[in-house]
Amino acid sequence: MKTVQMLGNRQVRVIDVPEPEPKDDRVVVKIMSSALCGSERHTYHGANTVDGPRYNAGHEGTGIVYKVDRSSRVREGDRVALYAGTPCGHCRYCLEGHWVLCERRDSAPARFPGNHSQYVTVGDRACLPLADDVSFETGALIGDVLGTPYRAIKRLTVTAFDTVLITGQGPIGLAATLLCKFLNAFVIVLDINEYRLGHARKCGADVCVNPAEETDVLARLQDAAGPEGIDVALDCSANSDAQTLCLDALRRGGRMAFIGVTDQGPRINTIEHFTKKELELIGTWYSRPGDHRELEALVRRGLPADDLITHTFGIDAATDAFDTFFGGTAMKVMLDPWR
Repeated sequence: MKTVQMLGNRQVRVIDVPEPEPKDDRVVVKIMSSALCGSERHTYHGANTVDGPRYNAGHEGTGIVYKVDRSSRVREGDRVALYAGTPCGHCRYCLEGHWVLCERRDSAPARFPGNHSQYVTVGDRACLPLADDVSFETGALIGDVLGTPYRAIKRLTVTAFDTVLITGQGPIGLAATLLCKFLNAFVIVLDINEYRLGHARKCGADVCVNPAEETDVLARLQDAAGPEGIDVALDCSANSDAQTLCLDALRRGGRMAFIGVTDQGPRINTIEHFTKKELELIGTWYSRPGDHRELEALVRRGLPADDLITHTFGIDAATDAFDTFFGGTAMKVMLDPWR
C-alpha cells in the first residue's frame, strides 16, 4: 500500500509498505479522505529526523472498516470518521466524554502509519460512525477543523445576538467564521493574508480587517462593532499580539476562547481585562466525540462545510499537496489515497 512519509525540511515522499493487519481491538481502515492540518507545519518544516516509514502526521480522516479481528464496536464495511487520538476509555475524562484530555492517551499503540495512507490500523474506539448522507471529504473536516472551533462556539453560547471577532482566517479561523455565520452572528474577521480574507468574505464575514493596512486596529474594530461592542472573541491566529487585541477589544462581560496553538502568550492585564471587565476566558483543544453527531446534523441542515476545501490531490501528488497547503494560497487541502 502507499503511504506518505514526512521527511522534514519541506520534503515528503510516497512509499510502499505492507498492508497492516488487525489485532484484537485494533482494526484496519481503508482511508477514503485525509485532510492536511496546520499542526503538521512543525514536522514539514522541521529537521530531517524521520525514523523509517512510521512518520506520517495525518490525523484527520475518514474511511471504511476493511478488516477486524476481535472488535465488538465496528464491523467490516462500516463508514467511519477517525478521532485524532486513541482514548483509553477508562479514565475520568474519557468517561465524561473529554477524550482529548485522556490521562492515558499515550498508553495505546499509535495509529499506523497515519491517515495520509491507503490503509491504517487504529483502535476501534477511535472509529466514529459516519452517516451515509455525509461524504467522506466532509466527514474528514468534522473532528478537527470544524470540531475545534465548534466546541469553543458552543461553550461560549454564541447566538445570532452576538458580535463575534475572529482573529486569524486559516482553516480553523475560516471554519469558525462559517459556523458563526450559520448561527447568524455578526462576524468581524482579522488577518494579514488577503487570500484568506477573500475566503472569509465568501463564507459570509460581515467585516474583514487587515491589520497591516490600519493605523489603529482597535479603533477600527470598535467602529465596526458599533456601540454594543464585541461580545465574543475567538483567537485562531496563535499570535500573541492578536490575542491581546481580543482582550482589549471585548466589551465588559465579554467571552473569549484561545483556539490557535502557540508557545507565546498574550500580554494580560489582570486588573483591566478581568477585574474591571469581568471577561470569561476558555481554551479549546480539539473536539468531543459527541460533537461529531451534532456537526453531522448541522451539515444536514445546510452548513456549507465543503466551502473550506480549496484543493484535492491524489496520494502520488503529496508533495504538491503539502507545497500548496503551506504556500499561503490554500485553505483546506485534501488527499484522496485512491485518486
